[in-house]
Amino acid sequence: MTMNSIVVGIDGTEASLVALDWAAERAVPGTTRVELVMIAGTIVSDDFRIDASILEAEHRLRDRAPDIEITSRRFPGRMPGSLFEQASAADLLVVGSHRGRPLRSALAGRLPVRIASGSPVPVVAVPDDWCPIAGPVVVGLDDDESSSAALEMAAREADAAAVPLMVVHAWQMPTPRMEGSIALLASPIQAKAEHRRLLRGAVLGLVRTHPGLLVEQILVHEKPAAALLERSSDASLLVLGTHHRGLFAGALRGSVGHDVLGRSSIPVCVVPNERTD
Repeated sequence: MTMNSIVVGIDGTEASLVALDWAAERAVPGTTRVELVMIAGTIVSDDFRIDASILEAEHRLRDRAPDIEITSRRFPGRMPGSLFEQASAADLLVVGSHRGRPLRSALAGRLPVRIASGSPVPVVAVPDDWCPIAGPVVVGLDDDESSSAALEMAAREADAAAVPLMVVHAWQMPTPRMEGSIALLASPIQAKAEHRRLLRGAVLGLVRTHPGLLVEQILVHEKPAAALLERSSDASLLVLGTHHRGLFAGALRGSVGHDVLGRSSIPVCVVPNERTD
């Protein structure tokens, strides 16, 4: 993923330092600028400790990516709104997360879910036990338009890393429609065929725009969160889309976003589609 501007939210915890490591892996010397942002209002500490945390983060990033442009800033404010303001012009926002430990810190507790569901730019949540892996990129295909930007971003990431792209579409039978006193039941064969057409159409579009990319398509009759977590266990990145009508609306609605962000052992990238009123 070649990004011109990456903002990393830091709060002095190990999770935010691991997020720095992920950004260093993705940064391209001479092309990428990484900005470290600390929202001071979320941390109960004195100025000396805040400045020391920022300096530690700068040193860690320079050790891992010595040839990239690095800046750092701290701002008073409240999360996540102040972080959104500082990242609004960036190409990517990166934060750390505590997998299975939701209340460990200001940036890496439950907040990554709020950040991912409301950020105006793509967000990558990096688990604090992350280690680099040269696996495929996995992207979830939804039933509606919320996946289009996620598909394109996932394809660019896979292209840049020279790894395959796996497009996963999990489908379930729709709720029967009621007309009068009669329940109209959809045919499982027909429903599966419609979802297969959706998946094939998405993959054909990616192959046209990324002709050298190896794309695998997976259609499963399963709950979305379970399908995505199972297929991404050996991946380098899991990409999801959202159109901000609630957390990961469409097939990724409800608890799916929480389940994926809270349980994934790999970085999860949430890509918003263009917001409409």
